[in-house]
Amino acid sequence: MSLFARSRSIAIIPSVPIPKKRASESGKRSSIINRAIKSDTTIVTAPEAEAEDLEEESEKESEEESEQNTIKSSMITMKKNNDENKVIQKERGQPKWRKWLGQPNAGALDSLRVICAHCDQALRPRHIPYSSKLELVEFVELKRDRETDEFLMRSSRRPQIYNVAKAAMCTKLRQSGKSLTEANAMLGRGKMFVLSEAHADFLVKECLGDDVDELRNTGSYLDIGCGEGEVTQKLARYFGSVVTTESSPQMAKRCADLHPEWTVIETDKISDVFVRAREQNEDEDAKKISRKSTISKQRARAFFANIADETNNHNINNNDAGKFDCVGMFNVLDRCDKPFTMLQEIRNLLKPETGLLVIAVVLPFRPFVELDDGRRRQPTEKLPIATPSSSWEAGVTDLFEVFEQSGFKVLKFARVPYICEGDHLAGAYILDDAVFVLKRVQ
Repeated sequence: MSLFARSRSIAIIPSVPIPKKRASESGKRSSIINRAIKSDTTIVTAPEAEAEDLEEESEKESEEESEQNTIKSSMITMKKNNDENKVIQKERGQPKWRKWLGQPNAGALDSLRVICAHCDQALRPRHIPYSSKLELVEFVELKRDRETDEFLMRSSRRPQIYNVAKAAMCTKLRQSGKSLTEANAMLGRGKMFVLSEAHADFLVKECLGDDVDELRNTGSYLDIGCGEGEVTQKLARYFGSVVTTESSPQMAKRCADLHPEWTVIETDKISDVFVRAREQNEDEDAKKISRKSTISKQRARAFFANIADETNNHNINNNDAGKFDCVGMFNVLDRCDKPFTMLQEIRNLLKPETGLLVIAVVLPFRPFVELDDGRRRQPTEKLPIATPSSSWEAGVTDLFEVFEQSGFKVLKFARVPYICEGDHLAGAYILDDAVFVLKRVQ
């Protein structure tokens, strides 16, 4: 007798003794047969019925697993939303008098409103990116530290009426034809932050080698586009002689007042920066108007004398000799009229064997030149860097090629926020920065 006899739509299953252990399976199989009879479905064999049963169980397990994953995802989302709500409630829970008096409570940093100046998105400090998707050995991942937090909270620790008044005065100055840089310099607002001292030590100091102590006496540092000098300070402390340039007259004056030990030159060119710095120091000494300390004067004289002797011995022009141990240029490349030319001139100013360039570039790269009346125009030279809609990583990849074409090798780079002091509208404003430590290649 065969295992089954076919009829129109049902299969007749032979009666077989069923072990007790498989009773439950038998019940399931019977239910399948009953459903088949009711729905006029043909069941071919007992093994096939068992296969359908297993497939059904597998589907159920898959559905249950999918449902569990959905629940987990929902719980994670709910937790994030709860965290955000807690931050918002904490911010709302801060009495208004604290804000107006510039006395934020202990949890104010967590709820600080930070605005991305690129896309106007509102962020919290914990959202500020420091990581990279690029798997490159040169990348150094930094972390937000206490000094960074202190700067983020700076405007919040001033009375709100002060921030409102400064913003109103800045608007008036802009309407009178002053550029934003000039207006900020006149009012002492809009200060910038790139690296903390700890960040600078980790990123730059190690690249200077074992001669740091000697550099503090005889080393030379040039900062291009120094502003009022707050960013410059992070690297200037490694060197004995510091020369800075600034194109804004008001900003150059403010920097000179705040840092009398430095040689501050009002210019937007660097091709003759060494000659101008030397002449300025000689003129200040002759007129006895120098505000440098005795030790700073001695270091400056020694620096200019040593370089003069070196260039004379090599029978080359002053403008072409490597003079500086380090050059810093923070967020200036996207404001240069001729960025390629600028990089070549910096390379010539660096000492051939040991000279370093520390350069910060805002990404996405959006270059323009700011005119004295506040208007903007496109630079004469255009760098082949990713468009404004591209990622931070795409901009970094293009910058590697630009630096290589300009005669530099990347030693280290990091991702940090370029932070501007806040005002009455936001605690701080940020852009995404890439900071590179470059070495001149022969």
